[in-house]
Amino acid sequence: PGSVGWEGGAMSKRFQQGVDPDAASIFNRGEELQRLDSQRQTVNIVIIVLAIAGMVLGILENELLWHNRNIPVLSFQLIKLLNSMLTIILFYYVLRYYSIEFELLEVSGKTVMGAPYLQAFVLSGLLWPFITEACIILVHPLPFVNYIVHIWGLDTYCAYSSDAFATVFMLLRLYYYTPRIIAEVSGLKNEKTRLIGLMNNVDLSYHFILKAMLRDSLLTLLFLFVVSVITMSYAMIVFERPVGPDTNLDLFENSVWLIIITMTTVGYGDTYPKTPSGRYVAIFAALLAVVLVALAVGAVTDRLTLTRDESKVLEFIDNIRNKQERKVAAARMLQNGWRAYVKEREMYEKKHGFPPPEQDRPQNRILNQPRYYKAALDYAQMRGESVNGISTDVALTVTENAVSIKRINTNLEDLDKKLAEMHNMIKTAVLGGASTKSTRW
Repeated sequence: PGSVGWEGGAMSKRFQQGVDPDAASIFNRGEELQRLDSQRQTVNIVIIVLAIAGMVLGILENELLWHNRNIPVLSFQLIKLLNSMLTIILFYYVLRYYSIEFELLEVSGKTVMGAPYLQAFVLSGLLWPFITEACIILVHPLPFVNYIVHIWGLDTYCAYSSDAFATVFMLLRLYYYTPRIIAEVSGLKNEKTRLIGLMNNVDLSYHFILKAMLRDSLLTLLFLFVVSVITMSYAMIVFERPVGPDTNLDLFENSVWLIIITMTTVGYGDTYPKTPSGRYVAIFAALLAVVLVALAVGAVTDRLTLTRDESKVLEFIDNIRNKQERKVAAARMLQNGWRAYVKEREMYEKKHGFPPPEQDRPQNRILNQPRYYKAALDYAQMRGESVNGISTDVALTVTENAVSIKRINTNLEDLDKKLAEMHNMIKTAVLGGASTKSTRW
């Protein structure tokens, strides 16, 4: 009976009735989590496929209805009927998905023990996500229901079919299920990562995974941008084409152009929406662009930030380059100094007929030469601005260390000698004083 107790809803009854811990210990918690997570992943994929298929059917029916001048025919009703059947199946799998999520919480020990099933489900925090998802998936063009919605505003009159508004609302499915798509593709949503999250008190939800992927993957950010452009471009077409020949947003490429220009905050003004609903879509695109641009800046900044090891390597390379530049500057200073020395010596010999005396050597006047003075300043400035960090001259470092060690050893030897001398002086003084006192006594 134990092997049956964890199956389906019987598991919650098992907790309600109370079970001997020793009897319950025969179940492997890890295997149960793995089984439930495998079911959750399968159901989640089915939900995503059904949601996208229903959205595609809604768009297909709406386009056929528009090109038929909003006059419904039987074939359109059959498409809507098929969409309704998909929605019912989708709703069943959503119920199944939240049932599995509740079982996962039960196995993880994160539900209220001994409470009725419905009360435990409400207290688990899954009720409001279930209601939100149900409201999103249940909205679709209903079969044999079609009426015209009249909207006035901005000196325009627009007549929309009820299926047009339902189809635009169905686009929310893509936004809602995008975190799930990213989570399933990334592979971060499984029983192992769930256990790691439980040990660290972190809920590995879809939004957590989406946040992690947006930080680590630019492709995820690009995917969100493409999804946003496509969905809002189609919504712009639906809301703008009833205006008639006064707009050019009845073409998909023009709508894509407008949405991209709006999201990039360029705004040429050559194309703009003329209906209130179209302007609402443009406002939503502008607000969404603020979030996407902020995410893009953060992602690019993280990738351009150097790690500690990369910074050290770059500092090492800079030191090598600066060392070569200092060698060139030092050589230039020596060249200019030697030329100034030779020039001053020749001028003195030419003027006096004999070499300059010791107290009037040319090296005392070469500092007055402009070229040498400038070369010396450049070399001094370059040494002052040199990068302090990793030593790039191994031979020089070894030599400096050897000299320092030799100097330290010499100082230690001198210190030992002084200590020995002081010890002898103290010993002599103590012994001499003792012998004097004993003699007197």
